[in-house]
Parts: sequence; C-alpha cells; structure tokens
Amino acid sequence: MSKNCLPPHLRDKNHGDWPWFISWVPRSWTAKCGKRWPMPPKLLLGNSGWTGRHPGLMGHHAVEFLDKYGKVLPIPLAGHWIVTAAMYRGWIPFPMFAITWKNGDYFSFGAARWDDVDEYYDLMRIRAHGRRGRFFMWATAFTVVAIALYALGLFYFMF
Repeated sequence: MSKNCLPPHLRDKNHGDWPWFISWVPRSWTAKCGKRWPMPPKLLLGNSGWTGRHPGLMGHHAVEFLDKYGKVLPIPLAGHWIVTAAMYRGWIPFPMFAITWKNGDYFSFGAARWDDVDEYYDLMRIRAHGRRGRFFMWATAFTVVAIALYALGLFYFMF
C-alpha cells in the first residue's frame, strides 16, 4: 500500500470513481510513486495529451517539446485521444488509453493513470463521463470479465 503517495485529502478515501461493486477498494491500495515509477508517463500515441504553445508537433519534435516545455495530461483535450505508458523500473510498460469526444464525453481504461495535479500513479483505471463514455466503460468491463472467465475455463480444463 502506498498511502504516502496520496495527498492528505485522499489518504482515507475509497475508490468512489470505480463501478459501484468495487468502489469499496481504498485508494491507498492502488496509489504508486517513487523512483521505480518515473513521472510523468511517456506519451506513446495520440493527437493530444500535453499543454503548451505547440500542440501540433509530431514524432521526435513532440518528445523534445514534452521534455522541455510540456507535461502529459491524463485527460485529453476535447476531440482528442492518447495512449500513455508508465515505465515501471524504466522498462515495464503500464499503458493507459483515454479519449475525449468533441461533446465532452470522456473514457479512459488502462493499467496506470498519471495524476498530474498530485503527481502519483493510480493503478487499474476505468472511468467514463457522458453517454458515449459510459457505453465504452460497460463494454470494456464486460470484455474484461469475459476474457477472465475464458482464461479460468482454459486453466480448469488444462490442469
């Protein structure tokens, strides 16, 4: 548990941002920080995800710009999407996908979400706002459950 990674106002809180059936999980169980979790994550793909004067930069120019001037945002600008990765121990990627539609609906799913305000990682991210975002959240949740049940079935019949 990483209670020290959380700001004081979140240390004793549960994950109220998760679906109701797992919202009892304490935030301290999924908060990560320290030198094994370099901050911020790397922007792998997308058309948004950083602040600054030149949001149209691509490729190595975008990386240079991020290193010098910008920061990765966990929630993309309206009409944009991102794929980021927290590089645990410098080489193990913990990816996250996020999209914000032009109408403001938002969806994110991934292994680690960077909190750019309090500077810590939150593991096991699934979040949605708006009609489109909620559809994708439930579709993703059902897909994850189906894959888990399938894997358990294979494990049962193999051993």
